[in-house]
Amino acid sequence: MQARDETIKAKLAQFAQQCRARGLSVTPQRLAIYHALLTSPRHPSAEDIYKRIRRQYPTISLATVYKTLETFEREGFISKVTPLHETARYDANRTRHHHLICVKCHAIEDFSAEVLEPLSLPSEVVGQWRVLEYTVHVLGLCRDCQKRER
Repeated sequence: MQARDETIKAKLAQFAQQCRARGLSVTPQRLAIYHALLTSPRHPSAEDIYKRIRRQYPTISLATVYKTLETFEREGFISKVTPLHETARYDANRTRHHHLICVKCHAIEDFSAEVLEPLSLPSEVVGQWRVLEYTVHVLGLCRDCQKRER
């Protein structure tokens, strides 16, 4: 557990350093929001993050959480995962990975697969598009929803 805590501290310190380098204020609220993203076992929504940190910061508003997440995404600190065009969920994991998305409960899990690195795109796509980044979303039923169906 201590190694995980040290990893989180290091990521928070790196985040603060990157904010300062980009001219962004490093506020306790921004650190709390980023910490909530780093320590969430799932890909939380803005509402999830708000509920998690409002005890520590009772004056923070949901609008502030949304604006902060938009800033984090614009700056490349996090990515937005919008499964099935539902509520946006956020991911602080910026290493290349993909997502398994449950179509029933909307759970999201990360996965990596070497076979998808690099992804071979059809020539008509390569000729028409300059690909900046990609992620694969696999839709299915999670283990819990499969059990409930039985």
